[in-house]
Amino acid sequence: MWLQDVNLKRKKYWDENYSYKPYTPLTFRKGRKFVKIIDECGSTSVWGFVSMEQMVHKGSLVCVGDLLKPEGWNAPARHSRGNIFDGSAKYNFYGPNYLNK
Repeated sequence: MWLQDVNLKRKKYWDENYSYKPYTPLTFRKGRKFVKIIDECGSTSVWGFVSMEQMVHKGSLVCVGDLLKPEGWNAPARHSRGNIFDGSAKYNFYGPNYLNK
């Protein structure tokens, strides 16, 4: 359900800024601990990760539903960017937001 909402917001942004080419929605792949969210607009890249379990990831506590920025194709970055279930997830068209300093 959350990914559908993200795709609707992204489609609106896409239509306003890139209407000359077709929009491709985000897709996902389930792993053992994280769901990888994939962006295939232009070239294929990882948009973000969502945690499927509570754990300590790279020294930081991650809860179920936490949104994480990708560190690379196979691994999320260290800190959560909010949670998709409580509405605190911070993201934009290009992926989860950077941490505020």
